[in-house]
Amino acid sequence: MQLKRTTLTALLIVLATLSFATAAITLTNITEWHVQSAGTPPIVKVAGTDATGSLLSVSTYTASDGTNRTVITIKGYTGDPTYYSEAIKICNKDTTKTYSVKLVYKGVLGGDFTYVQYLKLWLGSAGPLTITSTTAQDGSVYIGPVSVGPNSCVSVPAEVLVTPGAPTGSDLVSVEVDVVSTG
Repeated sequence: MQLKRTTLTALLIVLATLSFATAAITLTNITEWHVQSAGTPPIVKVAGTDATGSLLSVSTYTASDGTNRTVITIKGYTGDPTYYSEAIKICNKDTTKTYSVKLVYKGVLGGDFTYVQYLKLWLGSAGPLTITSTTAQDGSVYIGPVSVGPNSCVSVPAEVLVTPGAPTGSDLVSVEVDVVSTG
């Protein structure tokens, strides 16, 4: 019986030694992060010259998650491409710094492409970014970057082709296209 206890004790000592030998060491180095507001961002989206409200409108709101959102409602005539030379403008309010800006397609928010053959967007003279039902929705589809200098703007033209027979008065498809800027 004594031999069994000794063997069991020896085995427990070996297992304890091995567990300490393979144990990870955790060190905590405390870092403080202080968050402050820098005010509104230097890159803003504003209504373009074609945003008259009847065929193209631009509005903004703050989403429940606190992010600023710009909503562009664009109407197309059925069967004919409808082109807007300036749906929105992307402006740099910074007085000294130039930013690189690109438009990144993120995906469908609602509806589908049943009645919309395509939506095309340009960023100044770059593009078009053509969005259809087959366009990848992983953020890999974009146009730009385009440089936007201090106190200047770049136009975002748009073209849409709505197929014949589309219902009127409601959203056919809603997509997210983000303005991503780096400086």
